[in-house]
Order: sequence, then structure tokens, then C-alpha cells
Amino acid sequence: MTHDTLITALAPAPEPFDPEWSRETLAGIRSAGRTVALRPRRVRRPVLIGAVAAVLTLSTATAVAVGGPEEAISGLLDQFIEQPNTTGNGLGKLEDPQLVAQFRTENGLFTAWVATPTSADGVCYAYADGTWDGVGSPTKDQLDYGCGGQIWAGPDAPPAELTRPDQFGGFFKDNEGPLLYGVSPYADAVSVHVQGKGVDRTLPVRADSHGYGDALPEAGQAPAVTLTFLAADGHELGSKRVVAPIG
Repeated sequence: MTHDTLITALAPAPEPFDPEWSRETLAGIRSAGRTVALRPRRVRRPVLIGAVAAVLTLSTATAVAVGGPEEAISGLLDQFIEQPNTTGNGLGKLEDPQLVAQFRTENGLFTAWVATPTSADGVCYAYADGTWDGVGSPTKDQLDYGCGGQIWAGPDAPPAELTRPDQFGGFFKDNEGPLLYGVSPYADAVSVHVQGKGVDRTLPVRADSHGYGDALPEAGQAPAVTLTFLAADGHELGSKRVVAPIG
């Protein structure tokens, strides 16, 4: 008897698998795989289709400027538009970034800014979605940022180009809860009345950026909301319906 056959002879006989245990184990493995594959995809926040920020490697963007969030964001965006083959290239000098909205969500602190060129149509933006705590200045890794690009314009509309601040933002529903943010198309608006299934509230509009926004946990069943922009004396300036993107 050889060494190998001796080991084989002395080895204990393997016990057969229990069929029920095998079926339950296989079902558990398959179920776990489906759970990962079907995890909700986050679709927020600027509804950008063709311009994903911070994907391009910016050779000169090695650090974020100090001096406050707006200065830090201004430095990043200036570096972004100076790079060839980006959606911001050619926009020229930007105005200082302005805060659109800042509020708490289930994901943490959400903050968004916009900056517009001084001599051309276009919009540059930056936002931090639960990655920055609002203290000091955000780092490059805590921000998504970019300029222009295509945006989702609604379920029955083709993509549009992001050229105006009031196109930025939207109504979003995902695994971190519903939220709304954007920029008023009316410079005289001081508030916006938000209405939809389960939601009926009024949000302030900032005087500087004309931005607004907040988490809307009560809007979980609302496929869309209607925004009515109000002047200081209460009269309606206009309204629009905003549909939450799906996907």
C-alpha cells in the first residue's frame, strides 16, 4: 500500500449533504446576490446626464484653497474650466459661487452652490451630499462639481443643456429620503410654496442666489411637486411642476 492509498484508507468517510440544508443555503446565496444587485441607485443631485463632476483628472487641482467654502469651490471650478476637454472649458471668468441651499437629510448635511460666467451663458456647480459636516471648507474629495452638461428635463422631454441657474436641482427620491432644491427663476421671489401628495409647505428663497431647498420626508408618495413662487406681498409670480427622476 502506497503512502497516498494509506491516507485515503484512513480518511473518514464524508457525510452526505442534507438536501433541505443544501436548498436553503443555495436560496440564501442567491437572495443575497439579488439584494446587492437591486440596491437603489442614488440619482441625485443636479440631474446631470452628460457632465459628471470629479471624474476627470485635474492635473492642477491638487489642493483646495483656504478661506471658506466659497473660496475653496471657486478655486476648484477655476481649475476645472481651465482644463481642455471639460464641459467648462471656454466659459471664461466665473462669478463667485453662491450658496443655493443647505439642509439636513437622512444622509447627512446636503449643501449646493452655483457659479455663473461673467460674459457667457452657462452654469457651474458644486455640492456635498453627506460628505461634509459644514465646518471649515470642504475638500476636493468631499465635493461633486462641474459645469454645464446635459440635464434630465422630465419623463416626456429630451435632455436639455444646463445653461441657466434655475435649471439646477430638482425633486429627488431615493434611499436617503425625498428632498428638493433649486434656484428660483424669479428674482423677486421671497418664498416658494411646495405642494404635492403628502406635502404642503412654504420654503424661503435666498436673496443672494435665489436658491431654496429642504428635505421633504412627508413626500415619500409624491411622484412630483408643484412649486409656486411668491413675491414679498404674497402674489404669485409663477409656478412649475417638478417630477422626481426614476432610476
